[in-house]
Amino acid sequence: MRTVEEALEAILGRVKRLPVARVALLDSLGRVLAEDVAADIAVPPFDNSAVDGYAVRAADITGARPESPVRLRTLPEVPAGALATKPVLPGTAARIMTGAPVPPGADAIVMVEDTRSAGESIEILQAAQPGQHVRYAGEDVTPGSVVLRAGTLIHAAEIAMLATMGRATVPTFRPARVAVLSTGDEVVDIEEGVAPPPGKIRNSNGYALAALVREAGAEVRTRLHISDDLDATEAALRQCVEAGADAIVSAGGVSVGDRDFIKPALERLGRLELWRVAMKPGKPLAFGSIGEILFFGLPGNPVSALVTFELFVRPALGKMAGRQEEDLKRPVVQAVVTEPVAHVPGRREFVRAVTTAEGGRFLTRPTGAQVSGILHSMLGANSLLVIPEDSSGLTPGQTAAVLLLHG
Repeated sequence: MRTVEEALEAILGRVKRLPVARVALLDSLGRVLAEDVAADIAVPPFDNSAVDGYAVRAADITGARPESPVRLRTLPEVPAGALATKPVLPGTAARIMTGAPVPPGADAIVMVEDTRSAGESIEILQAAQPGQHVRYAGEDVTPGSVVLRAGTLIHAAEIAMLATMGRATVPTFRPARVAVLSTGDEVVDIEEGVAPPPGKIRNSNGYALAALVREAGAEVRTRLHISDDLDATEAALRQCVEAGADAIVSAGGVSVGDRDFIKPALERLGRLELWRVAMKPGKPLAFGSIGEILFFGLPGNPVSALVTFELFVRPALGKMAGRQEEDLKRPVVQAVVTEPVAHVPGRREFVRAVTTAEGGRFLTRPTGAQVSGILHSMLGANSLLVIPEDSSGLTPGQTAAVLLLHG
């Protein structure tokens, strides 16, 4: 069996970035930027007011205070989006709105709260320093500077910067198109309000894997269920290839039972590159390829499928979509164990856990029973507590590595 590190290294070594596609600005959300973006303009593009108030010469209002205000003649208002019609000369002030260009001659803005109307004049109640409440051209971004680097994952803030740079379209790496397979004669699709027939179970794996694919930023190209039959399994794999999938992710059919047909079907159409990993849950893990299409065969137990997806499939999909190496894996922290955790040495175990930050440190505890068929153990779990292969278990107060999933 491969170690977790060996398996992940082998998988990522086979992953290639997908082609670059230029998409509309909003469609780039959640994708990875494929090239550096340099500023074509200064931001802000001109000196402007940070507040509603009056544009003044700071030298004109030296010593101003409520009991001894300085009176200035008012000039026409400068609204946002317009230029001043007159310069600010000694003894004058221009009413100005937030974001409006600072009029020529002015070097400070006095907030409207620090003024008092006096007919055609304005009384200034507070002195100001040059530059007060002025946002200078280029103080955020200078022309020609790189504002976003290739490999950046695009969130709302990146969308805002791209819009500021006038990028109506954005070059991004194309996310993976994934075919999702579930297997098993005992599995039936869900029907609202209809209980499964005797001996059958509802198809949770197919929906869970499709949700995980979407959470990873990839596209669910097709979703199929396969009966326990070699020819049917091979036909489904061919259908995934014809659907244009970049990757195929299946749950079930990868163990050593007489009704497990994923492995032989994959070997008929492509090649199997690794099979078992020294971990719990999730020892039976098939990875291979059909031509250029990557194949991930995950265990059928719901928890095993979810955990192995997190450890192996999510990083692979991230690399395909252009993410940087340091962004492929979930963050790992050291946390203090608050409850005893049993473990039999031999395989690395990933315990579903709840991890919190308290008093400057992380605390972690299992969610309950850790049998791989108990889906309930994943509910509320925001992390995976990692127990090393040679450990005999953890006791309260010990520190252990924790893989943070969310929250």
